Amino acid sequence: MEYKIGLVGYGYWGKILYKNLLKLGCENVVICDIDGKGHITDYNALDVSHVFIATPPSTHYKICKHFLKKGVNVFCEKPLVTNIKEANDLYKISDDKDAKLFTDWTFIYNYAVQRLKKEYDQGLLGDIQSITMHRYNDNITHIVDGTTCKWDLACHDVSIVQYLVEKIPNKTSFINYSKRNGKKDSTFGLLSYDNFSATINVSWNYGKKLRECVFDFSGATIIWDDKIQKLTYLPKPESHVWKEVVDYSTEPSPLVNSITDFLIDYENITNKTITLQTIKILN
Repeated sequence: MEYKIGLVGYGYWGKILYKNLLKLGCENVVICDIDGKGHITDYNALDVSHVFIATPPSTHYKICKHFLKKGVNVFCEKPLVTNIKEANDLYKISDDKDAKLFTDWTFIYNYAVQRLKKEYDQGLLGDIQSITMHRYNDNITHIVDGTTCKWDLACHDVSIVQYLVEKIPNKTSFINYSKRNGKKDSTFGLLSYDNFSATINVSWNYGKKLRECVFDFSGATIIWDDKIQKLTYLPKPESHVWKEVVDYSTEPSPLVNSITDFLIDYENITNKTITLQTIKILN
């Protein structure tokens, strides 16, 4: 892929982005990071057509705004920002400058999520009766500077539900609490829709890594275990859904799919809608 690409932020997620850009053939990526170490330290010096932003959320607005005003296409790690006013401001600049503004909701590019979305939209699974989501990390070292567990982890699950149902919940509630060491390292969320509820359980410091969601449809209960990359279908009585276990470990990486969508097959309306809905819900 022949693009002039910049990467702002070369920490934990920045290194993962860089590795995946190389996989896609983007070899001349210019890295900007405050640590120096042979990299550019001032993002104002970047002369690029596309930029990937992997800095703390508190810096996203300023950096995104800088590049969008220059007409640069922006790929930003979630959350884009944490308030709707800043989000709307960035999208206005994006429209005015005809520049892409893309939030990396990696999990909606996961094979399992896209498969469920397709089957649900086709009416193969019936109505949603409940959704229960667990997203746990194993230790507190994952804490992201300048954000909370709600904005770091729960935003993934909110984006997945919004992608699936395409409607705003009637009522939302989030509680931040301490799992260990007296720090508010965990969040419980409840999204209430017309005919079902989605519960969200996330933690930076659970003691083990867990990525499991249970989707209870009228036609089947489906267990999504992203740690082992399997979907388990458990049909309800008189359902036409087959009992099966789907192993998707050989499917393309969700992050590769996300980056490709940004660079090649970009759909602004879907990404923008999920971003704005998720920010509203989390506030």
